Amino acid sequence: MGNGQQGFDEAWHAAPEPVRRALALAYEALAAGGLAVGAVLTDATGKPVAEGRNEAYEDGPGTGPLRGTPLAHAEMNALGAARTGWDLGTATLWSTQEPCSMCAAAAEFTGVGRVRYLAPDPWALSSGHGTGSDPYPAADPGGPHWLLVANAMFLRSVAVASDGPGEPRILTHHRAVEPETTAFHDTLPAGLPTATAPEDWLRPHWTRLTELSAARELRTGR
Repeated sequence: MGNGQQGFDEAWHAAPEPVRRALALAYEALAAGGLAVGAVLTDATGKPVAEGRNEAYEDGPGTGPLRGTPLAHAEMNALGAARTGWDLGTATLWSTQEPCSMCAAAAEFTGVGRVRYLAPDPWALSSGHGTGSDPYPAADPGGPHWLLVANAMFLRSVAVASDGPGEPRILTHHRAVEPETTAFHDTLPAGLPTATAPEDWLRPHWTRLTELSAARELRTGR
């Protein structure tokens, strides 16, 4: 194993467990042809106690009753796996993407103590929001490389699902406002991933990912 691939393993295992699990769930959604978003609910000690991935665009048997409905966002599925008697005030909801207004409202309604996410909402960014000097101050990636990974997976899932001519508008827009993310997206093999786990999919591209992460930090100052 080269130093670059070894570096990936070290960084992956150093990431908090909910970060790794949320990314793995997003990868699972991507590999299934769905929208690549994963979410994990942790207790006061940081232990994952519930999880979910986006299943809004998937039919057939699944992991939850919301599958195939507009409500089946990753965060909604994670919250749906929680129990009414749990003290969610001490819980943290992790997501690979900034929660949409529906999921943010659900987290607030259920009393979740804290929400953390790895990457900004790509849809908001593509519509022109969040393009200021500090477009997503609450993003908490634990490392800029996981931000790139989360949004590259999201963009890939949208691109694969698109049936129109050319690339989707969201990907084209990101080339202007998030050039490092789209550069990493283009580095990855075309189409849906076939590797069993996200580590196997990402490991060969770790050197390129670290280069792009450093470039993004230099460009954004964070």
